[in-house]
Amino acid sequence: MMKICFFIDDITHTGGIERVVSLLCGQFAISHKDLNIEIVSQFRSSKKLPYDFKGIKIIYLSDKDYDAKPHSPQRMFRILGNVFNVRRHFKNNKYDIIIGQSYPNNILLYMAGVDMKNVIAAEHVYYDYYGSFLKRLRLHIYRKCYKVVVLTTKDKECYDRHFSKEHTCVIPNPVALTETFLSPLDNKIAITVGRIQYQKGFDTLVDIFKRVHMKHPDWIVQIFGDGNLRKKLEKQIADAGLSGIIKLMGRSNEIYKKLRGAAFYIMPSRFEGFPMVLIEAQSQGVPIVSFDCPNGPSDIIRNGENGILVENQNNDALYEGICYMIENPSERKIMGQKSLENVSQYSTLVICDKWKGLFKSFIANEVSSQNRAQK
Repeated sequence: MMKICFFIDDITHTGGIERVVSLLCGQFAISHKDLNIEIVSQFRSSKKLPYDFKGIKIIYLSDKDYDAKPHSPQRMFRILGNVFNVRRHFKNNKYDIIIGQSYPNNILLYMAGVDMKNVIAAEHVYYDYYGSFLKRLRLHIYRKCYKVVVLTTKDKECYDRHFSKEHTCVIPNPVALTETFLSPLDNKIAITVGRIQYQKGFDTLVDIFKRVHMKHPDWIVQIFGDGNLRKKLEKQIADAGLSGIIKLMGRSNEIYKKLRGAAFYIMPSRFEGFPMVLIEAQSQGVPIVSFDCPNGPSDIIRNGENGILVENQNNDALYEGICYMIENPSERKIMGQKSLENVSQYSTLVICDKWKGLFKSFIANEVSSQNRAQK
């Protein structure tokens, strides 16, 4: 039985990485019972798990709180302070494969002296997310890993400039498709979802929709999510005269239900890692209008077929795309149908099979190396 470790900073967080690990582990338990899976979590900020990990062994290396701001000195010191715990654990516990979830965790594995040839580095942000020094360090570390797994073809192209093409592979994140639905797309509502922060570009959307509102005054936008820029965004909406037109709806635990009430989805993001919410929108038969931002939308949206993909940060183009969706309801519904047809490739079963294929290639490579050593 192959022993697999998912190495993560804090499995008790409610983020996208934790949700992805939950989906993968749940599907592995169903369809790949020959895998012995453990989750090794550096920290434990909460006593409760936000997602289902039934039947999966979770090991916490520290009961300390990890809730510090990303990229902050506090978070970096907490990670570095855990290096001895990491070294001790992986010295005393052997795994066939370690899947390092995101760059900081892979740095720590390297610093702890873990044999990186048994590590698969799973990236969750786009290639240029980090500055030049950290990118150089990442290349140095990832070159030593067995494989690098990225979420989009554009990210793979970036790594292919530095590694052999076989060293990096694309495996998108999975999405639970238990609630697929063909939405009617009749309500005069556009929807978008995400944390209210700079990355998501909601400020840009306000500027664009001010123009849309002049042409189509009976349409509204619902923004689901919260974040540190909420008050600033509220003021921008009020100053634009769009109070009641662009509505900040807060967080929702029924996002599929909310998606079903919209006519189309808008993604005004400046950058993404792999926007799972686009897959979720497609799973409800909701077409998308999006900037071609780095990275992910171009892997998900086939322009003119299941949505509209426009030049990154071209406000005029996004305005035209939104107006097209509003003014062409029959085309909108065709795109919604095509969107629903597109999501099967992101099912947990399909994505888990891709990971299992990677595990098999690792074992085959190990056997081949042993045979060469014996000759």
